[in-house]
Amino acid sequence: MYEYIAEFDPTAGKRFLDDINGKIAWMAKLGITGSPRTFIPGLRAFPYRKRTIYFFVDEEEMTVLRVLHMRQKASPDYFLPLYQSPEKD
Repeated sequence: MYEYIAEFDPTAGKRFLDDINGKIAWMAKLGITGSPRTFIPGLRAFPYRKRTIYFFVDEEEMTVLRVLHMRQKASPDYFLPLYQSPEKD
């Protein structure tokens, strides 16, 4: 999203990135858990400014997988490459 915005307005792209990162830091600091998403166990979501932040959270850390526009239909295909670890031989 940053690259798309920055292509037209680099300052707006930076503001967007700073805003999203600030919200993620705020969520982690306050322990925001978001709403569970059933298509991947443990995946959670939090809406923010026409975007949805998708993440995992435990007692020690928050791992953000993706930030999607709310009009994008979230499906496992968006997350499985980030969620699945390579199979071991």
